[in-house]
Order: sequence, then C-alpha cells, then structure tokens
Amino acid sequence: MSLNVVNEAVVEMDSKKHSFGEMERKFILEFAFKSQDKELTKQLIMELMNPDVDSHMVMNRFGILLDQKPVWLTQIENLLVALEMYRIEEEKAINRLSEIMRAYDIDISEDMLRNQPLDEIKEHVKKGISL
Repeated sequence: MSLNVVNEAVVEMDSKKHSFGEMERKFILEFAFKSQDKELTKQLIMELMNPDVDSHMVMNRFGILLDQKPVWLTQIENLLVALEMYRIEEEKAINRLSEIMRAYDIDISEDMLRNQPLDEIKEHVKKGISL
C-alpha cells in the first residue's frame, strides 16, 4: 500500500507545472510512504506549490502529523522510498529507450531491455543499425 501512495505522489508531482526542490521532493515521498494518506499527500503537494508559503513551515506542520519511529525503521523506510523512486525512473528510462529504438526500426522489446544482459542488447542494436 505505501509504495502505491509513493508512486501516486511521484505522478502527482510530475503532473504539476512546479519545480519542487530536492528537499521538498524527498519530504513529500517520505510523507506519502509514512502516512499512507493520498489526500493529505496531495494537500502537502498543493501547499508546497504556493509561492507565498514557507516550505519549511509546511514541512514542519505536516511532519507533526507523522508518528515518531525508531531511527532504524525510518532508515529502512527511506531506503524503500528510494528503491521505489529508482524503479519508477528505470521504467521511464526503459519506455523512452524503447520508443527511441522503435523510431530507428530497432526491434527490442521492453521486456528484453529489462531482462537481457547488456552485451546482448548492444549486439542487437549494432545489428539493427548496420542494416
């Protein structure tokens, strides 16, 4: 459940025409993971988008809503959030790479990009380009 809320938070942030700072992005994703509350996470995103609001004050206010947890648990949660972010970025990269290759008539599926060794993919690309 938590990772779904994190994924939705990333989609929500990406859909906005606002440039969130690294600290804001990290806080939003941590808040989404810890709270598991989609609506509160959306509210947090909307408040951080307001240029007249001090982002530190908003993050402090929303941080109070979260229970205090042991440091080791927080670290594990942060690593899980980072892992989900990397998975999302990996999926975006695979989709984009697949689109580019299709544009150049190189037939490599997204599954092949995910599962095949890099050397095999490189060889396939070289054969596709030399045709």
